Amino acid sequence: MILLHFVAASLVFLFTQAVFRCPVLEKQTSCTCHEIVWWNNERISIVNCSFTNLKMMPNLSSLSKQNVTRLLLNGNDISTLSISDFDVWNIMELDLSTNKLQAEGIGTLSHLAGELTKLNLARNRITINEGLMFIKNLSILTELILDSNMILNYQTYSQILPNDIFRELRLHSLRKLSLRSCSITAIGPRAFIGLGSLRELDLTYNYLEKVPSAILQLQNMQRIFLGGNDIITVDANSFVTLVHLEEIILNYNELSSIEAGAFAGLEGSLKELELSSNYLSQIPTAALRPLRKLLFLRISKNNIRTIEHAFHGEYALNMLELDSNPLEFSADTFQGLEHSLETLFLRDIGVSGIPVAALSPLKMLSYLDISHNHFSSKTFDSDLSVLSVQTLVMSNNSLQNISSSAFSRLRNPIGLDLDNNNLSDISFIVSAPSCSFRYVDVSGNPLECDCKIEEILHSGTIFGMGLTGSCWLNNTVYELGSTKLAAQLNTFCNRTERNVRCPGTFDSNSSIQSNSGLSLINVWLLLVCILLQKCWK
Repeated sequence: MILLHFVAASLVFLFTQAVFRCPVLEKQTSCTCHEIVWWNNERISIVNCSFTNLKMMPNLSSLSKQNVTRLLLNGNDISTLSISDFDVWNIMELDLSTNKLQAEGIGTLSHLAGELTKLNLARNRITINEGLMFIKNLSILTELILDSNMILNYQTYSQILPNDIFRELRLHSLRKLSLRSCSITAIGPRAFIGLGSLRELDLTYNYLEKVPSAILQLQNMQRIFLGGNDIITVDANSFVTLVHLEEIILNYNELSSIEAGAFAGLEGSLKELELSSNYLSQIPTAALRPLRKLLFLRISKNNIRTIEHAFHGEYALNMLELDSNPLEFSADTFQGLEHSLETLFLRDIGVSGIPVAALSPLKMLSYLDISHNHFSSKTFDSDLSVLSVQTLVMSNNSLQNISSSAFSRLRNPIGLDLDNNNLSDISFIVSAPSCSFRYVDVSGNPLECDCKIEEILHSGTIFGMGLTGSCWLNNTVYELGSTKLAAQLNTFCNRTERNVRCPGTFDSNSSIQSNSGLSLINVWLLLVCILLQKCWK
């Protein structure tokens, strides 16, 4: 309890709501004002006019002598802006998304150049290709969002992002540019000149048919998002000058082939590659082989059947996602990944059971998700002792029974997720050696609250997070491990004597303490989240 108070006090110390109000503005509009004070005494003053039915900019003159960090005007019907609208000169973040702004209706924003770092103009009526001079000279702007605006070329009836559109804008500090859902069909080869500091480019959900050569000008790029386009193939040298590129997203395209030299130039930088939801029939081994830094590969929802010898290369994958492919397995399926692969997703691949022979060579595999496969055998009896898996997810597999021998020879404790199957008997848990399970999740299964459940709860075979789920007794649902269930079971079951006590094992006499511990963990997680938000702000 003392520790809980300490954490609560720490959170209060970390950030508090300070006194920052705008009574004049609040009286005239539905806007609100508040301030956050961080643990280091940094103050973030927020004026929130989001979704307040504004037809024009509110009068901010009453705030002219105050520091306003964030001005939120999104979700209104504002169609024009002028210099006089911004009586507050020190705004760092300005959100004007989801309004009715057109380029000609926006006066210059250059008077905000001294402080403005983030500008959101998404979902307006800005015709991007006709010019963006209203953002000229925003020299410290780091993030610009132009999603869901327009590209219109009346002469050619094509939607091409033109050359040199950013050249004269002096956006010297811009790190992130987002052009999602702008109906762009092509990009001029010089379109991004002037954006030499760009680290992240988002072109998701456009109509691009190939990787635009214009990105080759962005030699400091670290992440590029090209998902949801019409790209059919990735040509050789498509990213050749982007020697700092770490992440490429190409999901939801029309990809059927990737040339051998597609990722040339990225041998020492590319860490994450997303190729899901395409039309690939095989792993692009020749293209991947030189990528010695590649750690994460997502290639779900393609048409890949066999992957023998596909992973021979200089890289050492940590995570592989192969969901929703009609895979066939052999002993050589994962050859090349024996000493690197730690996380593997095999969801919805139509497999009838766990391909133990194919997985057994993976000495580093700790997390396996093989859910949503609806195993043909309703009784699971695979011997998992040859696997190194520490967490196994088998949810939504239509399992009705698990053999008592399935977990009888585990080498290490395992976390087991069995939610949303059709299990009515989970006595396999007590057939396993002591402390075999870090946790077992049986949520969404038709379990009865009987003496078998009592035996499992007190057997000492599960530690850590314990047994998660619920059971039925007299038309009432009880959470497994709850004090209410323990009281009910004690009325008609003989108390099971525990021979082994694993760390964190359920005990009806200590359940309240356990719940307090979980609450404490949640508080600490909140603390971590707040710190992370601070770090990434």
